[in-house]
Amino acid sequence: MGMTAALIGGVSGFGMQMMTNAVRKVPMSRQPWMHVTYFMVGCWAGNKYVAVEKALVKDINEIRADRGMPPMVGTGAYIKYTAPEGN
Repeated sequence: MGMTAALIGGVSGFGMQMMTNAVRKVPMSRQPWMHVTYFMVGCWAGNKYVAVEKALVKDINEIRADRGMPPMVGTGAYIKYTAPEGN
């Protein structure tokens, strides 16, 4: 997931720079270092998102354990975290 998140984040960052140039009506290739910078920032943000999501699930499971509830279970579905079956 880390490489996929980094690639999606990088492409999003690159796309933001391209869109910024398009909105400003300047050549798309202007300031090419900004394309690389936005790609790298997008890669970092994509990886950070994965780490934050894992930390949030861990915190949620701690809160659920304090309340006597079962932990959230991860799945491969689009909505990853659901209550365990049988509850």
